[in-house]
Amino acid sequence: MQQGLAALLLLVATAACACASPAASAFAGDVRVALKHVDAGKRLSRPELIRRAAQRSKARAAALSAVRSRGGRFSGASEQREASRGTPVRPSGDLEYVVDLAIGTPPQHVSALLDTGSDLIWTQCAPCTSCLAQPDPVFAPAQSASYEPMRCAGPLCSDILRHGCLRPDTCTYRYNYGDGTTTMGVYATERFTFTSSSGDVLDVPLGFGCGSLNVGSLNNGSGIVGFGRNPLSLVSQLNIRRFSYCLTPYASGRRSTLLFGSLADGVYGDATGPVQTTPLLQSPQNPTFYYVHLTGLTVGARRLRIPESAFALQPDGSGGVIVDSGTALTLLPGAVLAEVVRAFRVHLRLPFANGSSPDDGVCFMVPEAWRRASSTTSQVPVPRMVFHFQGADLDLPRRNYVLDDHRRSRLCLLLADSGDDGSTIGNLVQQDMRVLYDLQAETLSFAPAQC
Repeated sequence: MQQGLAALLLLVATAACACASPAASAFAGDVRVALKHVDAGKRLSRPELIRRAAQRSKARAAALSAVRSRGGRFSGASEQREASRGTPVRPSGDLEYVVDLAIGTPPQHVSALLDTGSDLIWTQCAPCTSCLAQPDPVFAPAQSASYEPMRCAGPLCSDILRHGCLRPDTCTYRYNYGDGTTTMGVYATERFTFTSSSGDVLDVPLGFGCGSLNVGSLNNGSGIVGFGRNPLSLVSQLNIRRFSYCLTPYASGRRSTLLFGSLADGVYGDATGPVQTTPLLQSPQNPTFYYVHLTGLTVGARRLRIPESAFALQPDGSGGVIVDSGTALTLLPGAVLAEVVRAFRVHLRLPFANGSSPDDGVCFMVPEAWRRASSTTSQVPVPRMVFHFQGADLDLPRRNYVLDDHRRSRLCLLLADSGDDGSTIGNLVQQDMRVLYDLQAETLSFAPAQC
C-alpha cells in the first residue's frame, strides 16, 4: 500500500523542481472577500441552523480539549502512539464559514473553509486515492502551469511536523484534525487568486497541501485555509499584520466579510458602538491559537463569583480563552458554565426543558402563560450578559447568547461545556461585530456593527 501511495504522490508531483518561495515581504494588498456560512441557501430556520452548528461545536469542543490538554497532541491511547510518531492534531475540519478563491494558472475555483484554529492551507487534488465530497471539481495540478512541488529543503517543508521526502526531491505531508479528518499528499507552491467584492484581484504564490488521500469531513468545502499564527498559515505566509471579519447572523441572508491588508486599517466605519481593545496572548505549547485574557462574566446586574484563575492560560498550554471563527457556541469549563446557568435560572424562573438534547445546549421551557400572552417567546425578559476582558467589556445583544425556539416553546442559552478547563469564544457571540486581529500590536479589537 505504501508503494501505491508513493506512486500516486509521484504522479501528483509530476516533476519535482525548484519552486518559488511563497510571499515573504510585508503584505501590501487590499482584500475584501465574502464569507458564506456552510448552511447558507438550505432554507432552514434559525433554530435549525443553530442546532446544526451546535452539533459541529460539540465535535470541535472535543478536538479543542485534546489540543489544549496535550499541548497540540492527541490524548487517547491510540492517539499517543500517533503523537510518538510526531503527528500534530488541530481542531476539527467541521467548520462554519467558506471563502471562495481560485488556485492555479488558469485559475480553478475552490471553496475553502476558514479556520483561525489551524495553520495548513490545503485542498483536495486529482488524481485522488480518497477524496471527500465537495461542491467544486477537484483541483487538477496537471492542468495548472504554475503548480510546482516543493523541494524537501523548501522554505516551508520543515515547518510541517509530519513531513517526508518523496524521491527524487518532493516534500510530502500529513496533517491531522481532532475530529479524525486527515489530509496527505504533496506540499507545493501555487498561485492563489482572491477576488475582492469591489472586483479587485489579488494573485499571490502560497505554499499549500495538495491532498490526494483525505478522510473525515469537509462540511461543504473543498479544503481549509488556516488563519492561525504558525508559519504555514495564510496570515504568516503573506506576513499579514492585520485582518478583520464581520460575521452576519446565520439566517440573515447577508454575506459576512473578511478583510486583510490595508483595508483592515480603519475598518470601523460600519460600527454602531464604541471600539474596545484587549491584548492577544500566546502559548508556546499551542502557538496557533489566538488567546485573550477573560477576567469574568456578568449575568444581569451582578458580576458572577468566578475566580479569574478559571480563565487563566497555564504554562503547560492548558486552560486559557481562545477566540475562534470555527466554533459556533461559546464553550466554558463545566464549573463556570454551571455558575452561569444558575444565575440565568434565578433571573428567568423557568423550568429546564424536558428531554432537552445536548445539541440544544441549556434550554428552559417557556410556560403556557407566555405563549397565550404573545405569539412568540421573544418577550420573555432575559438578563444581560457581559464578557469582561482585560481592558474591554463585551455587552452582548440578546440574539448572540439566547435562542428563542418558538416552535418548541423553548429558550436556550448558546453556551456549552468545553470538556476541559479551557474556554472558547464562539462565532455566535461575534455576530454583527467587527473583529480586528492586530498581530503587530498584539491586540484584538471589536465593535458592534451592521455587518
